[in-house]
Amino acid sequence: MARNKYPVERSVTANNTPDPETALLVPPTVPRLVPDVEGGQPNTVDFRAVFFPLRVEIPMWAHSNPSEDDNEYLYLYWNDVEVDKKTFSKPIRPEELFMEIPRLKLVEGEHRLHYAVTLFNDQHVDSRPLDIYIDKTPPSLDPIDDTLRLPDYVIRYGVTDVYLEDNDDKLEGTVPPYLGAEPGDVVKWFWSDNPAGQDMVNMMTLTSEHIETQGTQSSSKSIALIFPGNFIRQSGSGTRFVRYEVQDRAGTATQRSLALALKSDATPPPRILLPPRIKEASGNEYYSTLEPASAQNGITLVIPEDVLIRPNETVTVYWGEQGTLGGYSTSTPIEPAGREFLIPRVHVPPHINDRAELHYQINSPGVPQSPSHFVTVLKIEGLPYVQCSAISDRVLNLHNLQSATFTLDDWPFRHTSQFVNAWIEGVDRNDVKLEIRLQIATEKAVPTEAGLMVLGTVPKTELLKLALTYQFRVVVEVSFNDKVSWLKFPSVEAQLEDNA
Repeated sequence: MARNKYPVERSVTANNTPDPETALLVPPTVPRLVPDVEGGQPNTVDFRAVFFPLRVEIPMWAHSNPSEDDNEYLYLYWNDVEVDKKTFSKPIRPEELFMEIPRLKLVEGEHRLHYAVTLFNDQHVDSRPLDIYIDKTPPSLDPIDDTLRLPDYVIRYGVTDVYLEDNDDKLEGTVPPYLGAEPGDVVKWFWSDNPAGQDMVNMMTLTSEHIETQGTQSSSKSIALIFPGNFIRQSGSGTRFVRYEVQDRAGTATQRSLALALKSDATPPPRILLPPRIKEASGNEYYSTLEPASAQNGITLVIPEDVLIRPNETVTVYWGEQGTLGGYSTSTPIEPAGREFLIPRVHVPPHINDRAELHYQINSPGVPQSPSHFVTVLKIEGLPYVQCSAISDRVLNLHNLQSATFTLDDWPFRHTSQFVNAWIEGVDRNDVKLEIRLQIATEKAVPTEAGLMVLGTVPKTELLKLALTYQFRVVVEVSFNDKVSWLKFPSVEAQLEDNA
């Protein structure tokens, strides 16, 4: 029976903690993590995922050759305690490379994940750990009075035309400080004709600047919320209810303030303007969700039929923030005098994994801007893996190699306005406790809209900085919005060797 040339003795402590100097494999992956934010707890688990066994995905390892006589074993550890095990007696299929953490173990707090592999030749290797965080505690609004703080004049007399004229055509409210605030919390605010109304005015995501910490307790600073005058007027006169909601980044239970009743008499305009919508998206009047696959040929902004547009009037529609890569406006409908306007596909990708605001303006004196509609554009599926001809069977062999070139195939919505970062994550040859990064591409402009893209070449002199027999990971991310944010593409893992 063939044996590995470089057998590694298993080196663990009594509680199965891997030795960092001999942990050759990259950490596992947990798909149900929410995006990291600056100042927030990294690797936070989606709250909805803790009600089911938590899926953990394992990268394929090198030199795998299981058989009926020589099995291979995969072990999963949760806080250094084994929680799952798989046995392989034939070549491993990609769909088998996952394990699960039992639901009862998914308690709140920090946890450490790692896995281990016993190869067909009895060589045992451990992975480096992945630290994750489970948050089950929602923010806590002011228990005495969580209502939105508004000017005394508005509470006494309501919102009037005079008030809006004297206050820059807006009403400003303040969210009182609440406990447990963290970067990534989302605040939404509402102006409705009933206490539980869903007429959302806007939403914002908190950053570290909105948070203050005393000891181990964090709370929000006072947060200003704006109710635009045109939104107030479009909602009509009568009693209106203002409230806000807070939900943390993990997605725990939404915390809703009590609604505050106000009188509203801001003299609405002679016509009612309704929010526009996107034909290819699904949702309600004020916000919806768009699958990127539905936008391959662009998207269609639609003005509702109930909105009065006179024959001599033109309409300008707006998608996204004007002056940015994702912003677009046009006054030309798809058909003459029609209510549908084409938003070209190039303006959709900058909003992927984010949201876009859309509205319209009837170009006549005295007609205000329409209420806004918000579209959340979901993440693209089916992204390509980075490729390297020097990697074979998940091994990069330095013998007779001068350099390694990395490429990336086509992806949905690829465009020359986009940029690519790529790098290698591994451990230092001189000190395997240290992680190092070898840069492949830095903010590289996408040269064409199709075809194989060369990301960059890493010379052997750079690759020699990586520890032999250790696994490394090739990471690629693409910016669709002029380097404001970056979307991770699937990574590739390989083991570094130098064999004749």
